[in-house]
Amino acid sequence: MLAIENFEAPQRITNWRNISFFALTTILGLIGTPIYLYHFGLSLSEFLLFAFFMTVTPLSITLGYHRMLAHLTFKGSTLLQFLVLFFGAAAFEQSALKWSSQHRDHHRFVDTSRDPYNIKRGFFYAHIGWLIFWKHKINYDNVKDLAKSKMVMHQHEHYRLWAITSGVLLPVFIGFLIGHPLGALLLAVATRITLIYHGTFCINSVCHTFGKATYDIYSTAKDHWFAALITYGEGYHNYHHHFPSDYRNGVRWYQWDPTKWMIAVLAKMGLAWELRKVSQFRILHAKVAAENQRACDWLKANSHSKLEIMRHNLKLHYDQLNQRLLVWERSSNEYQNLIRHLSEQSKALKKATLEKMKQAKTQFEETLSGWKSFQLQLFAIA
Repeated sequence: MLAIENFEAPQRITNWRNISFFALTTILGLIGTPIYLYHFGLSLSEFLLFAFFMTVTPLSITLGYHRMLAHLTFKGSTLLQFLVLFFGAAAFEQSALKWSSQHRDHHRFVDTSRDPYNIKRGFFYAHIGWLIFWKHKINYDNVKDLAKSKMVMHQHEHYRLWAITSGVLLPVFIGFLIGHPLGALLLAVATRITLIYHGTFCINSVCHTFGKATYDIYSTAKDHWFAALITYGEGYHNYHHHFPSDYRNGVRWYQWDPTKWMIAVLAKMGLAWELRKVSQFRILHAKVAAENQRACDWLKANSHSKLEIMRHNLKLHYDQLNQRLLVWERSSNEYQNLIRHLSEQSKALKKATLEKMKQAKTQFEETLSGWKSFQLQLFAIA
């Protein structure tokens, strides 16, 4: 049972400040920018300025606010912390402390009344309604670790100064230096802010409505490739909700997750360390369990003369698959331990252990192939 102490339900209001801000940036960005481009065109310097802020601002949210501060998936240097706080403020998505507090509540109380952007209240509410028609009481007890940082607290207490400086004054000043202050205001400020906050909002709305539940079939969080494309990798939301402590969201090599790549680069540079990463075996266990649960639910929802036989066969396949996976995991751990103490072991032992791991992996993959074939036959039965 989730604790409800110190919880105050959100109050229905009309937040004219947020409405005015969203309206102004949207009008300037989506109407003012095309008019400006029609009359004056787009210079290379304006494009580069827009591209720079369209890169560092959302990355400061995904890499900094989200993965480093809200979930503590890695640690960063003082310089990195300053940069993500500075350019993160430029997104106008509140201070890192407030953002992290609400996001931690989202994960802890997802889809309940304590979830700030609860999808159960509707798509519009989860996307933007919670910000313009509701007032949320923030309980900062869940971010006491972040409150120990003087820099985080300075940004929180002087958030408007940080946001206006990094999000408006800096790009417009650079625009003045390159001879295009109006273009900078429309492109690097209004258009950028509009695109970034709607991209962020899509994680709360789109990724809790559309996509695939790869690791937890009962979660409203879904993996959505397009949402990942526009949010620097945040769209693999089913994975993220199942493994929130992983610094990665897209774990497959082909999944678009620039935030993950940037964190890895920063680690190589010595600006980030202690990257937390879920093992491939935990990921495989979760994925197999999800597929098995999907098959079990299908069997419960359908009637067939051979239902009990199919259920029995499904369990046999699943148990065998899990056993193969455990054998592969143990042999892999054995090999990794051997590598770490290689100087104490013989080369022959290393070769034998490697062959054992490869054989276990092959057996698992063969069993997985057979299990998938069985599932296809199962779902093909009318």
